[in-house]
Amino acid sequence: MNNEMILNRREQKIKSILNATATAFNNSLRSVSSYYGQVLEREINNRQTLALLNAQIAFIMAVFPMDCSLLLRSLCGCWLVLALLKCKELL
Repeated sequence: MNNEMILNRREQKIKSILNATATAFNNSLRSVSSYYGQVLEREINNRQTLALLNAQIAFIMAVFPMDCSLLLRSLCGCWLVLALLKCKELL
């Protein structure tokens, strides 16, 4: 019985941490969505925001200089193309 109480408390702590993390992520995503909405002068949802963030990260990985192989650079370029196509589809 004592072990069950410890496990229940531990599970409650884990759930509260996960809920707080999800809430913080959603709040920050909402603020980024609001910013993108102001820049684009239209309302955008979370999925569109995540697609735009993905495209920005892919652009950074593909364009900025890195010391890596040609294969890795081409993979980053493919990632960028796919991210841009996804943005075109969603927006």
